Amino acid sequence: MAGAGRTTQFTILGDVGLSVGGQPIAVRSVRIRLILALLLAHPGNVLSIDQLSDALWGPLPPKSSRENVRFYVHRLRAMVGGDVRIAHEAGGYRLGIVDDRLDAKVFEDLSAQGQRAMTRNDPAAASRFFAEGLRLWRGRAFGELAEVPALLEEAQRLDERRLATLTGRIEAELMLGQQEQLIPEIGKLVADHPFREGNRAQLMLALYRAGRQTEALRVYDEGRQLLSEELGLSPSPGLRQLQESILAQDPSLDLLASSPGPRELPADITTFTGRSDLVERIASDLVSMGPRPVVISGSGGVGKSALAVRVAWRVAGRFPDGQLYLDLHGATPDVSPLSPADSLGRLLRSLGLVGADVPVGTDEASCRFRSLTSGRRMLIVLDNVLDSAQIRPLLPSSPTCGVLVTSRRELVSLEGRIGYQLGVLPEADARSLVARLVLGPDMPDDDATLTEVARLCGGLPLAISIAAARLATRPAWTLESLAARLRNERNRLPELEDGDRAVRASFMVSYNGLNSAEARMFRLVSLLEVSHVGIAVAAALAEVTEQEAEDFLDHLVESRLMEIAAPGRYRMHDLIRLFAQELALAHDPPEERVHAVCRALHHYLATARRASAVVLPVAIWRTTLGPKAGDRADIGFSGREDVYAWVDAEAANLPAVLRQATTLPAEEMVAALSAALFFPLYERGRWRELEQLARLGAGAADRLGDSLMCAVTHSDLGYVQADMGEPMGAIRHLELALAHYRELNNRRGQAAQLDRIGVVYSRLGQFDKAISRFDESVELENGSGNRFGEAITMTNLGLTYRRADRFEEAVRALEKSLAITYEIGDRVGTAIALGHLAEVNRLSGAEKRAADLFREALDADAAAGNRGSLTEAVHWWGLGLALHDLGRGGEARECWQRSAEVLQALNLIGARELADIKASSVPTMPSLIQRNM
Repeated sequence: MAGAGRTTQFTILGDVGLSVGGQPIAVRSVRIRLILALLLAHPGNVLSIDQLSDALWGPLPPKSSRENVRFYVHRLRAMVGGDVRIAHEAGGYRLGIVDDRLDAKVFEDLSAQGQRAMTRNDPAAASRFFAEGLRLWRGRAFGELAEVPALLEEAQRLDERRLATLTGRIEAELMLGQQEQLIPEIGKLVADHPFREGNRAQLMLALYRAGRQTEALRVYDEGRQLLSEELGLSPSPGLRQLQESILAQDPSLDLLASSPGPRELPADITTFTGRSDLVERIASDLVSMGPRPVVISGSGGVGKSALAVRVAWRVAGRFPDGQLYLDLHGATPDVSPLSPADSLGRLLRSLGLVGADVPVGTDEASCRFRSLTSGRRMLIVLDNVLDSAQIRPLLPSSPTCGVLVTSRRELVSLEGRIGYQLGVLPEADARSLVARLVLGPDMPDDDATLTEVARLCGGLPLAISIAAARLATRPAWTLESLAARLRNERNRLPELEDGDRAVRASFMVSYNGLNSAEARMFRLVSLLEVSHVGIAVAAALAEVTEQEAEDFLDHLVESRLMEIAAPGRYRMHDLIRLFAQELALAHDPPEERVHAVCRALHHYLATARRASAVVLPVAIWRTTLGPKAGDRADIGFSGREDVYAWVDAEAANLPAVLRQATTLPAEEMVAALSAALFFPLYERGRWRELEQLARLGAGAADRLGDSLMCAVTHSDLGYVQADMGEPMGAIRHLELALAHYRELNNRRGQAAQLDRIGVVYSRLGQFDKAISRFDESVELENGSGNRFGEAITMTNLGLTYRRADRFEEAVRALEKSLAITYEIGDRVGTAIALGHLAEVNRLSGAEKRAADLFREALDADAAAGNRGSLTEAVHWWGLGLALHDLGRGGEARECWQRSAEVLQALNLIGARELADIKASSVPTMPSLIQRNM
């Protein structure tokens, strides 16, 4: 059974679905989804086959309905994990009790906990429970199946429970004094459900408490008129009483006054968008962790202060003795940070001390602050903190207090801290923020342009708000014209300035805190147009040791000018990169900028040549093409695994590196890099990136007019296009390479091109043409001593015979190839030949022999250091086919899943195709596997 030993989760609060071990399972059949929905609507109860048939087809089921139901249930059983059983009982089916594996059950439990919290007068806890339950909803209960008669009653019950829970959450938050934030939400709820008087009463009360009495009374009048016109009814006595109390400004409508204390929180930002889960987590920590400081850290403009204020208002009701707020100016442009003594003075004056009562010394003032906050339920928000030393004396000791801190630094030395690192907004939230800020009544909702503006602002809330403000104050601008202005990278940062707010100024505060060596590293790293940079490349850029480079990069991370992308790898936000490039243009001479990029390119070339020599020693001649690279002794790989780890880490960067080299221009470097990188990426299976590299390399070689460079790069492009399923393009480039090798009288080069052209014809089913090219290749290889090339050609010839159903000839060719690979110690060639020999045996009916050979091929992959490669994926898939033929379906499915996981890791299939393969008992073979099987 699928997913044995992994937890199965079910969802009905939205579209019906399931996941096993955290992986969504695609249930494409509507009828299977409906059966699942019916079983989930009645967990623990037996549903007869007739009941299921009636739900599926109504009163006129097909004659085969009962067999069809059994088939659908069989398919469903194959999808769910082994921890959940669909039992056949009493002429029907029963789904075991799923409890916390069903989102609706979890929701109802949380809703009940919220009700109990309200009963014990704990609105803060109630709000958390209600909100957590509501976050489970993704749409109407049962989604597209909600109108199915057999599900309609349960769908309506759950939808009503959702509304009741939402109403309960609003009630709790009204008790916590959050009326300002709630008004838009309640207004939409009343618009969607105009006859629900409870929500109308909540909106009236929220408006009244927000000082908007006239609007509160208007809401009552609108409801009264609607009831009269639509239903011929009058408002309920409770709603009428609320109206009269508002007219009379009855004090009982006000929140109960708490003990006196400061109320210093800044106003909440009404356009705050997203991060709701984070708000809840931080709020929970604040009210449950006592005086342990909760630290929100992140780069300038990422929204730390806005998040802190939102959280502070969220929990204000839990700290009735007061809320203190202090901006410590740790990263305020042109403003000095507050000293601990100055900060304590402000806090103590907020707590009622005046004049000489405020101690002058920091230690004494800190003690007095701890005394005054002891036993009091107070929230202290310390915003814009420079470092731990600035606030250590400001921390209360009483467990009744909560402390919320924002800083660009993580403040790891702060005792007992609970840390949250804040990143930029996800794309959907960033787009929503742009829409909330810029869409006026006369502005069309251009989804693509909104998304582009959000992307050009890098998901940075400060940048988005500045861009929106500029648009709002310029009537002639449109959303498209704003996007057009932001597209120009050179002018993007100047566009993101508005009055006293500027993205550049926010970044400059962090930059000014760097020493000269760190500042130089920051500027030079921005020159290389890659998504992330490794320590060794950064060291080459700045011409420093790797230890120095790592120290500089780590300090840039602490200063929030870079982020850690992975161990030993660092990245810059797009806007910070533009800021750093501006600084480089201003501070670094043009020749130094060019030399820095060239040093990085030479480092890449030296590393690629070492990698190529490890992966394919017989092709060492490739490392002699192009310029001499800086020979650094610290570049080394112990084996293929190290090379593949480097390839995986740099795969996204390499096309960008070559594109940048073409702009210098450095055509010889581009062609040399393309040639050196071919086998490391090819053997790893990184074909998508490799095709880009080969195309860039071939273009550079053509511009150089070097015949050998042209032969190598066009050959490489043809090779990878053949494997990517582009046969006509492959033949064109391979024939061009063949012509260059003939011009150079290079027999080995000619033989290799003929071999690969034969491979393409073999895949096209043109077997005679393929065999002819292989024969020409072998003839050129004879006597040349190139046993490696001869083995490759014999493997490809054997594969072609197999495709032509000439199995005996296929076996002879593959066994000859194996003999050569054993002789020369070519473990990769051995693994490939074994895999093809295994498939010949499988197709010949020798399934057990095939399975054994596929296992030998996998062992050879491991011995060659080829784990995680496309070759290994092919062999796992082939073993699955052999096991399936032997009737061992469960083992076969595990093999196919392992193959798919390798393909997905190599970016050769997407997440959806991976999920489809895992969901199917006999999945469709991926096209890449088919071409290479």
